[in-house]
Amino acid sequence: MSEDLSKLKRHPYRVSFGGRDLGILAEIPEIRITHRCRDWRLYDDDGGDEAASEVVETNAAVTIASCDIATALELVAAFAVGDDVLAPERAGALVLSPPQGSGEKTLRFANAALLPELEYQPRRDDHRAKLTFRARPDDNGTLFTFA
Repeated sequence: MSEDLSKLKRHPYRVSFGGRDLGILAEIPEIRITHRCRDWRLYDDDGGDEAASEVVETNAAVTIASCDIATALELVAAFAVGDDVLAPERAGALVLSPPQGSGEKTLRFANAALLPELEYQPRRDDHRAKLTFRARPDDNGTLFTFA
């Protein structure tokens, strides 16, 4: 993909998950996209062969630092032992929106799930709650859009 994601660090993006506002990011989001491929060796009738590699799985881990501590705590507290973290009813769109009028693009993971993890350390002047989401491709096979 030729999109330049480096612009994410230049603006205080606002985050929403499943339509719920999580506020403005306190720091640059961490986005890690991974692929799992299956390698193939293709043989033709002339005795030659070619190598091919097919993507069979793609995922993203997105970690954000939200200043909205109450909402972060509420979202993570909704999990109980035995819950299916990746159940379809827990999935939602994770949207990182630039400030209005900036002319920058919105990053959207249509099929994301909040993981029941929270990193929060109260400090004197700087409160942040780190939340991690796992994104998987949507029904069309698209992991994210940046438009």
